[in-house]
Amino acid sequence: MSKTTRKYKKHGTARGNRTRRGGGRAQPAGEADLYREMKVMSRSHLRQLWESAQHGMPLEGEAARTVQVMREHPEYAALWPRLDELADAELEQDGVDPLLHIMIHTTLENQLAENNPPVTGEVLEALLAQGLSRHEALHRMGSVLVEEIFGVLQEGRPFDAAGYDRELRKLTRGIR
Repeated sequence: MSKTTRKYKKHGTARGNRTRRGGGRAQPAGEADLYREMKVMSRSHLRQLWESAQHGMPLEGEAARTVQVMREHPEYAALWPRLDELADAELEQDGVDPLLHIMIHTTLENQLAENNPPVTGEVLEALLAQGLSRHEALHRMGSVLVEEIFGVLQEGRPFDAAGYDRELRKLTRGIR
């Protein structure tokens, strides 16, 4: 298991290690219902994107990037058409939540496409120059994003853009 995979598992893509929003605090009934509703909507949206792409429908922007990320993960391809049918435990693949994994990738692809923050493109180029594949570079960058999101959720603090930039830049110096 790579260091990046362990980090993904440590901070959010491994179901057994993830606490749900707010550091695992108890959810009021209405909040739990909202979470379930959002989860169903997200799964349905991803399935619809996948089906649209499979039928050759044109997709643009974030939708196109999401489908491209889904295609870059053939190990999950059998899941995409069945997202509405699968229980949480059926989604997990080798300790990884494929939906969260795809969302982290898509978030990075969106940051790159929008050049916001600009450091994402700079770090990606530097990692590629160091000989990493694009996919592995995105995994390393994703581990930084997961750590920041985990901190936001666990500590109830705002996203630390400066800290995110700083941690991404560390990837290029071999500190991580």
